[in-house]
Amino acid sequence: MENNFKKLLALLIAIIICSSHNTFSADKNPINNAIDSLAIIKKIKSDFASINKKLKFYKKKKRDAFGMSAEGGVVTGYYSKAALKKIHCVFYGETGKAEIDYYFNNKNLFFLYKKETVYDKPIYLKDFKIKNSIETRYYLFGNKVIKAIIKPNTSLVLSFAEIKAGLEPILGILNEK
Repeated sequence: MENNFKKLLALLIAIIICSSHNTFSADKNPINNAIDSLAIIKKIKSDFASINKKLKFYKKKKRDAFGMSAEGGVVTGYYSKAALKKIHCVFYGETGKAEIDYYFNNKNLFFLYKKETVYDKPIYLKDFKIKNSIETRYYLFGNKVIKAIIKPNTSLVLSFAEIKAGLEPILGILNEK
């Protein structure tokens, strides 16, 4: 009986080890994923720099963004031929503003930069000063956030679905006739 128990225990341990190995094999190898992410982020940084370097050569489409914030805003699209490369948004509030840049490659969103600035008093009062600012960078690949950098680290990280949902009304404004 004790011998059967040892065999059963050994079999259970083997099953656990094999099943955990199969779970990890679906993710390739954690080391390979880290290397892949580093390579993807390097490519994203390169594409980001390339787009910004060529901005003056792109066709520019500028739209007012009434209703997107308390004090209005502006959405600017940058196009290479018919391909959207970048959207720059500025949204104003009574006590701050948000600037958001969306970057595209082959119609896919690959990077998001956002800077939120908060003032110590409303902008219509004289001598307002910057109270604080938050900068957020999202590196996106395959409909996922692969890296998020938030400085200072005070905000929650958005999911890819939340980022896309925020982009939809902006694309709507940009595509208005």
